[in-house]
Amino acid sequence: LFASCEEKLPTEFGNSTIYFSSGTYTKSYKGVDSSLVKIALQPDTTVNVIGIYRSGVVDNLEEITISLQIDSVFLDSIITKANTLPAAELTDLMTKYKNSKALGGYYFSIPETVTIPKGERRVTVPLTYKKSLVKLYKNSVFNYTTAMLIDAVTPKDRMLIFPVKIVSTTSSYPVIETQRRFYFQVWKNMTFKAN
Repeated sequence: LFASCEEKLPTEFGNSTIYFSSGTYTKSYKGVDSSLVKIALQPDTTVNVIGIYRSGVVDNLEEITISLQIDSVFLDSIITKANTLPAAELTDLMTKYKNSKALGGYYFSIPETVTIPKGERRVTVPLTYKKSLVKLYKNSVFNYTTAMLIDAVTPKDRMLIFPVKIVSTTSSYPVIETQRRFYFQVWKNMTFKAN
């Protein structure tokens, strides 16, 4: 008979981290250009497109609770800098959102916490954008005329952004700083008249 004196293999391989699976998601929105359409008729809409993941190979995945917050103050500061700094000093984030608007809790909501269940690798964050978004779009700078939409030269970078941030977790795993924030982008893709 032979007895093994080897130590037990480690239960975790690689670096375990927490992160948003994607930094952005874009939703096309059909704007309403008519005072005949009542804002109350536009329902709040919940989407489940934001994924938070944990990495690493672990044989016993613990439950992890993640605290979230709406992060419009940070994005507002990025947009302000983008419109004051010389072009050579703009970061990719500044260039991308220079002509956008960061929205706060009046226009959308997220849960304060979400939980990656024990044994699972991900959780989906429900984001609800509110009917008040219709009001903001009406007669706003974010409207594109039909000519603008057809014109291939006109940049389509006027977006309304719902910024979300991972604040903390109950795990000792670090949050990847470059994937701590998520931007839900709403883009008005056309204009129509209500009868």
